[in-house]
Amino acid sequence: MRKILSVIMSLIMTFTCLAPLSFSASAATYAQQLKNAGFPDSYINSLVSLHNKYPNWTFTPFKTGLNWNTAVSGERSSHSNQIIETSGRTSDYFCNCSSCKNKVPYANCKVASAWAVQYYMDPRNFLDEKHVFQFESNKYSSSQTQSGVEAIIASTWMKNANISYYNTSGTKVTYKDSGGNAVKYSKAIMEAGKNSGLSPYFLASRIVKEVGTTNTDNVSGTSGKKTPFNGIYNYYSIGATSGGMSGLEWASGYLKPNATATIYSSYDSANKKGSGYSASIGTSQGLVYISIYGDYYKVRLYNSNYKTASVTGTDSNKNKKSFSVGYIHKDKVRTKYFNYNRPWITPYRTIYGGAAYIGATYKYQYTNYLQKFNVNKDSNNLYSHEYMQNIDAPSKESESIYKAYSKANVLKSARTFYIPVYSSMPASTKTPESTNDFGKVMNMRIHKNTPTTITVAWNTQTSSDGYYVYTYNPSTTAKTRIATIKSPYTNAYTNVNLKPGTFHYYIVEAYKGKTVGEQSAILTAITTPKKINHKSLTSPSSGRLKASWNKVHGANGYQIKYSRNSKFTRVVAKKSLSSKYASYTGKGFNRGVTYYVKVRGYKKIGNKKYYGPWSKVRKVKCK
Repeated sequence: MRKILSVIMSLIMTFTCLAPLSFSASAATYAQQLKNAGFPDSYINSLVSLHNKYPNWTFTPFKTGLNWNTAVSGERSSHSNQIIETSGRTSDYFCNCSSCKNKVPYANCKVASAWAVQYYMDPRNFLDEKHVFQFESNKYSSSQTQSGVEAIIASTWMKNANISYYNTSGTKVTYKDSGGNAVKYSKAIMEAGKNSGLSPYFLASRIVKEVGTTNTDNVSGTSGKKTPFNGIYNYYSIGATSGGMSGLEWASGYLKPNATATIYSSYDSANKKGSGYSASIGTSQGLVYISIYGDYYKVRLYNSNYKTASVTGTDSNKNKKSFSVGYIHKDKVRTKYFNYNRPWITPYRTIYGGAAYIGATYKYQYTNYLQKFNVNKDSNNLYSHEYMQNIDAPSKESESIYKAYSKANVLKSARTFYIPVYSSMPASTKTPESTNDFGKVMNMRIHKNTPTTITVAWNTQTSSDGYYVYTYNPSTTAKTRIATIKSPYTNAYTNVNLKPGTFHYYIVEAYKGKTVGEQSAILTAITTPKKINHKSLTSPSSGRLKASWNKVHGANGYQIKYSRNSKFTRVVAKKSLSSKYASYTGKGFNRGVTYYVKVRGYKKIGNKKYYGPWSKVRKVKCK
């Protein structure tokens, strides 16, 4: 009996000792596999930990063939004002990152330091389960499900909803497929993924990032109600280089006449041709597709400022009429940009066509990381052609994807991650907050000005404690501190109680503790002229309108605007005049028509005009 017990105890001890060795050997084996594949030692521990928790995940080194410092320098040079964070959707804002797809407002962006670029480029800082998804392959997988897409879009108007939208005529309708069945947003995303070869989860995450909200009326790309692009949609904010409206123009397909062409106010369905009043338009005239009538496009006219435009047409009796919606023959317009299902006149079209565009255009940038940091030599666009703008966008989107996968209970599914590897990488990279990397405040500019206020703004220095704001006297070269800002992210200041039409000069310095960085360049700024007293508006003779006003101090000139309605949605003319004028008589207006007129002053710095508030609107019927 003792012998049997001895054997049993011996076996127990043996297995007890072997168990941890077996696990250790397994981890060591996997670690060696990672090394053999090409991962440096500094990647191994994090990847082994992820593998232990998610054994179905596959990690593949993306061997960039780039030196680390060269890659960081390339990214910084290509995007001299890398954005670290914005206050909202990228398509709504403005910033001077010239090669970024989208732009953000100066007062709402945090410009990254050199240390921040290194930190967010270093894959080793994001090899945890919440942030690793920036390296997940964006390629289509049949294992992805519609329920998984629903989990990603759960916080938006698309949640478990059929596609509903405003068409180009302004009527709200439900989208239906060829069989007459309503289509859910999640199904459209699944179909778009399969067609484009892109992951439906990636597409859903991108849409949520760009336009995700519970209220589509607040977003240019999803409302369908943004005049002049009524009924046009852009869920991915593609082409939004200067805001949401430029993205809608891209989605509309840049429709324009291919030569001087005739546009008609009506369509004769019996004779199948344009009729009514006709006008001639040139190749620069913007057109927005509304519908098709035989061989004609029904279109809306717009100008370079994305405002509805109009033309004055003449009928067979030489009567005249202005119109902003008309009919133009298909042969007379340029449709070369009617690709990828453009114009995107339904949400389905933008989801499906946009996915096809991203799949074709970003073929070599098949992870979120690569769409922010293009370090794939095969793309022939190193450090450029980057879809994402925010430097931290890959990690932020990764967090959203993690939450969606977790909610959908699909985290443990098989996945492939392509993780960049560089040569000569440092042992580690510091977080942006852990450095003293600050110096000269850059990019001073006028963010906003009124007759009595000036708001100045500058690029943030995230590692500073804040800023000192000074006024500057060019005559004495003296500067006077007017504000101390105690936050590195408050990168704007408003100077109040100023006189209209006057010049002011500003300097800003960043500080950290008692250390002060190099002062900014001197910014020359002005207050705009005050509101003008629009004294009178008359029609002294046939076809003429005379506006009179009081001159205002500090104005370099005046602008007059004419409209056929009080809201100025139908502007028919505008005129700029020098400051010597206090009245102006315009010619060529239509007899018997009531016109509305307003005036404002402007002040110039170089070639840029800063306009004051509009005067009171006056109206008169033209003789």
